[in-house]
Amino acid sequence: MQRITVPHMLLGLCCLVVAIPFLAVTFPPITDLPQQAAQIRLFLETVKDPEQGPYVIQWFTPYSLSYALLGASWVVFGPLSAGRMAMLTIALLWVIAIHGLASARSRSPESATVASLFVFNHVLYWGFYSFALGWPAFMLWFLLVDRTRATAWSVGQALLWMGAAVLLYVCHVLWLMAGVCWLVLSSLLFRVSFKEAAIRGLCAAPALALAAVWYPEFATSDMATPLLWATPFLERLSFFRFTDAALGGLQGFADELILLLVLGWILLAVLQNRNDLKDRMNRPLLAAGLMFLVFAIALPDKYMNTIRFGQRWMPFAMIMLLLALPAPSLTPLIRRAAAVTLVLALSGLTTAAWIMFETKELSGLRGALAALPEYSSLMGLDFVKKSEFIKGRPFIQIFAYGQVLKAARLNFSFAEFSPCLVVYKGRFLKPWTSGLEWRPEWVKPSDLDYFEHVLVNGDDRIQDIVRSEPKLEPVTEHGRWRLYRVKESPRDSLPETTR
Repeated sequence: MQRITVPHMLLGLCCLVVAIPFLAVTFPPITDLPQQAAQIRLFLETVKDPEQGPYVIQWFTPYSLSYALLGASWVVFGPLSAGRMAMLTIALLWVIAIHGLASARSRSPESATVASLFVFNHVLYWGFYSFALGWPAFMLWFLLVDRTRATAWSVGQALLWMGAAVLLYVCHVLWLMAGVCWLVLSSLLFRVSFKEAAIRGLCAAPALALAAVWYPEFATSDMATPLLWATPFLERLSFFRFTDAALGGLQGFADELILLLVLGWILLAVLQNRNDLKDRMNRPLLAAGLMFLVFAIALPDKYMNTIRFGQRWMPFAMIMLLLALPAPSLTPLIRRAAAVTLVLALSGLTTAAWIMFETKELSGLRGALAALPEYSSLMGLDFVKKSEFIKGRPFIQIFAYGQVLKAARLNFSFAEFSPCLVVYKGRFLKPWTSGLEWRPEWVKPSDLDYFEHVLVNGDDRIQDIVRSEPKLEPVTEHGRWRLYRVKESPRDSLPETTR
């Protein structure tokens, strides 16, 4: 029997600590979670009636692997918990991959423990499922690229490379691009021969071919938006923006405090090991960390309707840099205690924030969802927008739980996004006001004609205003989230799509 070592114990502890917030709530503050889980509902509906239904399944989308995970979670845990448990699985894969990479490259398990706290970053909070799943896949790719120095390639080795590249593609096309960038950069930095570099490129070619076939249709879809640099370069270097990119989940100063302690860990490690820092660093890990840092600073804020396009790379830069540097030269007990304390602190703050988010800011949601009839048409209006506990916009997709649990038809669905697993057969032409999930104040009385129910997030003042609308009558009357029924019979809430 294999002996349980300190690295094993730290790995197990990190997995437990990361899981606590997910297990403490039913509705975690993960923005896109309801819409991502709703894709499985649409998938099941489309499989039943592929000809008559309005949707089509895209079997070869470069985001398919995350939907396989969501589907498995749906089967095991049921619709309500599918998204939450799938994201928990991804979070645990992050922790395992971080500790596995540290072990494979003989890095400090304490540094891996500190790096594990970056699981709780804005990528998780926005619910970028496919992108989040791509990080463990990239770590496999990193190990493969870093270890391969063979003079003669076998068929098995080539197939392994091809499979790893395709794995990046089916997670997220951006990870395939990152994998190619790392392949080129590492070949240049570590003087890989031209012959081997060419073979490596050929092994990545099938995945690149898949991306080349997929991209033209994506580039001409509604997802095609221009480059947007909303944050000036110098502002990106500010501590506030840096914290938002590296963590970016909790309101208040929790993220800033945790990041300051992490930076203190890094500074102490550099100062204590300054005389032999070059020998004690891992150069490939350092190079990869700097690559991600450049991505985070230089890439735009938005491209092809992909938000936080640049910022999303910062957590990976921090993880790689932590593993690249030696750990502080403290006694093993103190070093382990400090690392565990950091992860426990962020997990505890996260758990408290998630519980408060669910109990205070999602009050009334359970009752409203229970009162929603199956196969109804539902409009979601979030007038609160900002959370007291969570950064970003955690409320905008909450109404999609109506589709997850009751197969409701929504005023906005991820089926409108061309990269998703299930999309409309043609372009979806909305007869109601578009963008209500972001701007509920744009709603017009005529928009109600296309829906049977409206789910509203608002305080008592907002609910009084909504209740005064002649076309609406309340179904539930308590909590921040309330359900209203449209009195008149709605028009066809799912108009024809056009090519």
